[in-house]
Amino acid sequence: MTHCPVSGLPITEKEHWSFEHRQGNYIRKYSLIGTDILHVQEIADHSITPEQLYAEDFNSLITEENLTGNPLYLLMDCSPIASISRSYKKEFANLLLDQDSPFRLIVLYNTTPSARLHFEMLQALEAAARPVILAKTYNDAVTSILEFKSGAVTGSSSEPKPESLEEPALKREFLAETAEMLLHKQFDRPLFLPPEGHPAHPYFLMLELIRQDLKALTKEHQQTVERIEQEFRTLLASKNSLLDSQVKLNKKNEQRFKEQEAAWLSRIAAQELETTRISTANAEKNVALRSLCDLLENLEVDPSVREQLSGYCIPLFENSSKANLLNTELTETDSAFISKLQKRHPDLNQRELRISLLIKLDYHSRDIARTLGLSTRGIESIRYRLHKKVGLDKHRSLKTYFTDLATGQI
Repeated sequence: MTHCPVSGLPITEKEHWSFEHRQGNYIRKYSLIGTDILHVQEIADHSITPEQLYAEDFNSLITEENLTGNPLYLLMDCSPIASISRSYKKEFANLLLDQDSPFRLIVLYNTTPSARLHFEMLQALEAAARPVILAKTYNDAVTSILEFKSGAVTGSSSEPKPESLEEPALKREFLAETAEMLLHKQFDRPLFLPPEGHPAHPYFLMLELIRQDLKALTKEHQQTVERIEQEFRTLLASKNSLLDSQVKLNKKNEQRFKEQEAAWLSRIAAQELETTRISTANAEKNVALRSLCDLLENLEVDPSVREQLSGYCIPLFENSSKANLLNTELTETDSAFISKLQKRHPDLNQRELRISLLIKLDYHSRDIARTLGLSTRGIESIRYRLHKKVGLDKHRSLKTYFTDLATGQI
């Protein structure tokens, strides 16, 4: 274990405390001097502009070392930092003003001339319990912390007030006001103004004018944001209203289409029922005409009269025999079966009557499908519905039921 060359305190270093920074262009390294000095080093062979302070990393290390609740001191090496971003400044300022922060003192060393003014502005924001010291070297920085701990140095609490009109005090006041405006948007604090004739008076006066302009711009920006938000809310309400109207219209159209569909299905069902009735009536007439023709053939009348009567009957029978359900001529047995089936189950439609007859005739589903122009799966579905529609249990087949119906066994 190494020791601090200034304080002689042991230095704790761990492998995972050194890692490539999230920005990816430099190394951040942590170490612990003694038990209360957290040392942060930014290591790079080129100038850098940190985007974030990443103060949450400090808390992780403090938790890892069981230092929560102990007074601590933050030591930061700023040698490669050429400038810092606004987000870095805001995070640093929040750390300074955080009443719950464990750090009692923050010491920055090796600050470059280009970055020093940024840190001096942050230094001007310090609270009494959390001063910031800008030291030249590592030795100076550690010495400052040791003196602060012993009470020999109290940070900047003893700095002269701006009313003294001393140059360091005026510079500090100027930077503090600038930081309040830029980082915290504080535009209503009373601004110290040196008396007229003082060399610093024009600068503070200009700062006051800038603050008034920034205040006006901030107000204007806020009004613009509010106007845009209001316009967006109005537009959103309008779009939502249009959407609601469209949804209602779609629901009405959907309901209308359903009603039209139901009406068409009802008409189709009625047409199918009427077609079935006509087909059945034709089948019955066909049977009667055939019986009449048979009677005429056996009637003992004058042959010329019998021939004349047959001449009237046969054409009627031939025309009637064209009426069928399967695009083939119905036999007397088929017609009788259709008639019985329709009377027993009047809710069966034309297609179901056709399929029932084909099932009775022992047609396979594949053949029925080919005859009616349907798929085999479709015929199977119809057969399943027929089974339920005629009220059969699962152990009785349609073929058996239709055969029994045709032969008068039920």
